[in-house]
Order: sequence, then C-alpha cells, then structure tokens
Amino acid sequence: MKVVRRISRLLLLATLAATVAAGTTAACDSDPADPTPVASSTAAGEASPAASAVPSVAVTFAQPGPVTFNVITGRAEGNRDVEAFMPADIRVRAGDSIQWTAHGFEGHTITFGDGDDTLASLGEYLLPNPANPDERIFNPRLALASEKQRTHDGTTEWINSGFIGVPAEQTYTLTFTKEGLFTYLCLVHPFTMTGTVTVEPAGAQVESPETVSARGEAELAEYLDELGAEAQRLNDAAASAPGPGTSTIHYVQVGAITDHGQVAIYTPGALDIVAGDTVIFQNDDRNFHNVIFRGDRELTSGIGIIPDPEGRGLNFSLDNASAIAVDPPPEGFDDQTFLSSGSLGVLQPRLTWTLRFDKPGTYLYACTIHVLGGMAGVINVR
Repeated sequence: MKVVRRISRLLLLATLAATVAAGTTAACDSDPADPTPVASSTAAGEASPAASAVPSVAVTFAQPGPVTFNVITGRAEGNRDVEAFMPADIRVRAGDSIQWTAHGFEGHTITFGDGDDTLASLGEYLLPNPANPDERIFNPRLALASEKQRTHDGTTEWINSGFIGVPAEQTYTLTFTKEGLFTYLCLVHPFTMTGTVTVEPAGAQVESPETVSARGEAELAEYLDELGAEAQRLNDAAASAPGPGTSTIHYVQVGAITDHGQVAIYTPGALDIVAGDTVIFQNDDRNFHNVIFRGDRELTSGIGIIPDPEGRGLNFSLDNASAIAVDPPPEGFDDQTFLSSGSLGVLQPRLTWTLRFDKPGTYLYACTIHVLGGMAGVINVR
C-alpha cells in the first residue's frame, strides 16, 4: 500500500499542474449552487422514507429503461475543489447508462479495475517525454481513454475515461449490460474519490435519474460549504510565535483539506511582518503544492498539451524544473529574487519551508500547481 500511495502522490502532483490544459466543453443544465430537490414528472412510485440519506431530496422511481443517470464527478467553485463522486453509490438496471460530468482545476478519471491493483497495475505514472528530456509525461494508460466503445459488460478488466474536466466541463458515459456490483475510482484522487455501481435486473425498481441528480446536487452544496468552513477555520487559527531576539516566527498553512476536497489557499494569504522575521510554510497532509516567489520573473506553469493521434483525449507534459527547489543564495534575497520551495507534500523532499526575510519589500508568491484555483499570497516586509 505504501508503494501505491507513492505512485498516486506522484500522479497528483503532475495532474494538479496540468490544470492549465484545455478540455472539451460539454453541455450541462444543472446549477451546482442550487441544491433544490428535483421530483420526476414522469417516474412512478411513492417516496420511501428510508431510501435517501439526504432528507431534502424527494424520492421517485425510474420508468422502464433504458435510462441515463447523471453523477457529478468533482466540481470547482473558485478556489474550492470538491473531489468526490456525487452520489458515490448508485443503483441502475441492466441496459441503463451513467453519465459522469467532471469539472475541476485538477481533472478526474472514471476508472474501473480490480481494487488496489487498479493503481498498482499502472506501474509508473510519469514517464520521460521522448520528445524532450526536460519533461515528463503521464503514462498513456492513465491519461488516455482505454477504448472508444462505452459499454461495461462485466468482463473488461480495465475501463478508463482518461483525464476529463480540465478546465472545462466534460462528460463520460458507460452503458451497463451485466448485473453485478462494480467499484471504480478517480486515479487523480484515489483515496477520496471512490464509488460503486450496482446493476440490477432490467425490471428492478431503482431511484429515478431525477432523484439521483438531486442527491448529487445536495451533496455538492454540503461539501462546498464544508470546504469554505475549513478555509475560514484555518484563517482564524493563523499563528505566530516569538523568534530569536525581538523577531517573530509566522506560520502560513499551504492548502486546506476536508474528506471531500481541498481549497487552493494560503492562510493567511496576506502577511505583514518586520525585517528579520521568519515565515514557515506548512503543507497540508494530502495534496501537493509549491511556494514560488516570482521575483523579477513571469511565472509560468511549465505544462504542455499533447493530443492523442488516435483521438483518445489529451496527454500532458510537465516541466521537470517546476518541482525543483530554488533556495535563497548565500548573500540573501529581496523581493526581486526568484525562489522556489520545490514540491511540498507527503513523500516529497519537504513538507515545510522556512525563510527569513531580512530586506523590506513586497514579496509576491503563488502555487504554480494550482493556477486555476488562484492560489497566491503576499508578504509585506517593513
């Protein structure tokens, strides 16, 4: 499991950086900010009190199939990125389809495999780019769709959507033809994004697509509120401590997480300190970030887009230098000096980064991994 976690962390780092890549827009009529229950005007049956874990969702039942159910596959709202299938567990009937709608600044996959082997069987997530030794690319088995045929018959060992939803909304649809219980996950967020599809006989009674969609919207609203509350909690808990002499040590939290997603934020995002003070950047315990002081440079993402010649989607290249630390030179630094924490995260070179600011100025910094989340901060030194 330790090896699997290491592989998935490497994937996450590169995938976060790939958020500047374009995606294919797909239509979607739902409003993520409106969790109002949706009742079917065509489905038959009465609501079951125990059928829903979300009290506000009215339960109706699906008409004879085949029908298509919609599952929200992550959603970005500003700097909040929900990383969950909503709803995570769904019952359909043989012949029905599921359409997953993905949108986020990290992207997602819908991947059916064999438990933990889904991750382990990939081997390396990042491979050298044959066209450029200064870059790495995603393993094509991960990044690209596994097949153009969109049917799950219960016998295929590997079904993968490839990366979708970066940064524009995209969909992926599968039709289920065999009864059974099937598990799936997002390879970008394998420890928070898992789901099940239970396929019943064609004539079974299952909740209507409208009820499933309403449940997903209600969960989305709940998770977005949860992320906002956690970001506020961290901001309110911003801390400092006495340093050597008359100096102060300030702590900046890098990223905020809940069980259902993350907020691309530094807390506090604006800091006023005195020359001689120290700042310690502390990464969250799940995601990858960096802290890049632009100095006199223009910040770039270091990402390239590689269309698949067979039409299976997009692969992405990652500039090797984007994860490499650039620490202060021996003579010190000012607000015109380029500095980089390198990759901050579990199993990465460092979880924290400590800098002492000796020269007054306005120090602008950002996380180049989370460009679309607007993750940036400023330190004013007087």
